[in-house]
Amino acid sequence: MERINTFLGRHVWAQVLLTVLLGWAVIMLMSPGEPPLVVLTRAAVTSAGAVAVLLVLRAREKRTAHGSADRLVILDRQLRRGEIPSSPTDQEAMLNLVEQRLHRTRHRGSALVALYLMYALLVTVLLLLGNVRQALVCGLLGAVLLPLLTWQGGRQLRRLRDMRETLRRGTGGPRLGQE
Repeated sequence: MERINTFLGRHVWAQVLLTVLLGWAVIMLMSPGEPPLVVLTRAAVTSAGAVAVLLVLRAREKRTAHGSADRLVILDRQLRRGEIPSSPTDQEAMLNLVEQRLHRTRHRGSALVALYLMYALLVTVLLLLGNVRQALVCGLLGAVLLPLLTWQGGRQLRRLRDMRETLRRGTGGPRLGQE
């Protein structure tokens, strides 16, 4: 798993390709009669928003990490493992990265509620329109993916908070201008 994370972290094009292929697979499950090339084109177009968000967030994180994609991958790996960087510069970059990610998660609870409600509404509308197959695929995906996303997000949030506290203790408490 570590090799996959490192590869995807270094090669944004692979993340884009994975996003498009995943979108293609979901659309093919929901609409099996459509030509695969048409579905692939639609998946690519609808994935454009996700790709744009991914690229913007990645650029911000690279700036926060004060370096390249490789440096960001190293800091991210250390964060996942709970390792404290050895140099003060890397510790500062890690703390900045953690603070940025925690800031992005500040509306996590309300976003999860909205996501669950949107998914329930989508399945309900599909059922009301008589698209039983699409409702079933969406319902199954939601029943599996939403709890998994909730659990994984909570795990990541705890990891970020623990790392922030560890780095603050190790670097003399909160930085000037923080809290």
